[in-house]
Amino acid sequence: MTIEGDSVEYELLRKWTLELPLPENTKHVTTAEIGVRRGLGSKIIMLAMQMKLKDIPYHHIAIDPYNNLSYVHFDNQEPITANYDDEMKKEMLEDFKDEKNFLFFHMTDREFMNRFSKEEVIYDLVHFDGPHTTLDVLREAVWFADRSRVGTRFVFDDYKYYQMKSVYQALHWWDFKVLEKGDHKICLQKV
Repeated sequence: MTIEGDSVEYELLRKWTLELPLPENTKHVTTAEIGVRRGLGSKIIMLAMQMKLKDIPYHHIAIDPYNNLSYVHFDNQEPITANYDDEMKKEMLEDFKDEKNFLFFHMTDREFMNRFSKEEVIYDLVHFDGPHTTLDVLREAVWFADRSRVGTRFVFDDYKYYQMKSVYQALHWWDFKVLEKGDHKICLQKV
């Protein structure tokens, strides 16, 4: 079965994942995606990491609340109800049922960050494809920046729909720099 995506520039996501610099003697790698929907972004990240890592232990964390929540998706927009229903979640879980490295968290980004704030996990790559408001993306980026290492990459989807400059300025405190831009996705790397 082919997994559908609702974005573009997945080839950049694949490239940035395959080219992710890893420290010498890497013992474990963790990637994440906020906003899974049907799962194409997660699948691309996981396939690229599995090709890259061979025998290094690896986990991909997928975060999405589904349940047709009403929320503000973009800055200066009224709340909308997306069509992310239980059926979509079931189809996504079916597509990933044989992926032993896939860890799904059926919750909002805020719930995830609150629940796992004390966990000592370092994230090697994060794909931000959930809420696209400046405040939400900024909150997520700062939380994950506190759990990053030199070489960690952050990929932001639809970055022109929110104030990416504000997000970049905040991430500057953690030494993130723009690695490459597409028309819809941008990759920052911690230097």
